[in-house]
Amino acid sequence: MRKRRQLLAVNIIAAAVACATIAMARVSGVVLDRPQLVQAFTLDDHNGKPFTADSLKGHWSLILAGFTNCPDVCPFTLANLEQVVAELGLRVRPDHLPAVIFLAVDPDRDRPNLKDYVVQFHPDFVGVTGALDQIDRMLKGMDAIAVRSKPDAHGNYQVTHSAAVAVIDPLGRLCAKISPPFDPAPTAQFLADLFHQHGNLRAPENGQ
Repeated sequence: MRKRRQLLAVNIIAAAVACATIAMARVSGVVLDRPQLVQAFTLDDHNGKPFTADSLKGHWSLILAGFTNCPDVCPFTLANLEQVVAELGLRVRPDHLPAVIFLAVDPDRDRPNLKDYVVQFHPDFVGVTGALDQIDRMLKGMDAIAVRSKPDAHGNYQVTHSAAVAVIDPLGRLCAKISPPFDPAPTAQFLADLFHQHGNLRAPENGQ
């Protein structure tokens, strides 16, 4: 009987490991060996309030770079992130859910409709934008790029950008990146495991 119980326990553990391995295989993500602190930048959120590197501290954040006229990658990824966060809500406490931040890299065209664009995916999502040099500073902290082509004779130009989502920890450090498309459940589990591994992180007090 004892051997049978031991065998059953081994089988259960093996099955759990197998399921976790399958889930990981369905997530295109990389965790940094050494998280990198996001350097200082100054932007505004979609309500016109200042948004800086300190705004990333004290909670987890998922950051996507893009632009509001993007025809496919941006709207698909934001909708996909909404599904991931919904799944994550089944795995972590509500106060542990990450902020989802859309870095709008085409400020002249993005700013007028940034709020309406972002909140259509979820009312808690936050859009941020600002001066190009400050956008580039935030992009560097995300290990991302955005390239704006020179305008043609009619003033039209193209924007290309990284598609990966940066995962920022409560200390304001880039600690992982995940690439769409996201299978919601495995991606949520990937993030929940990451949050659990870094569960004791706390943002430093002011002045420390």
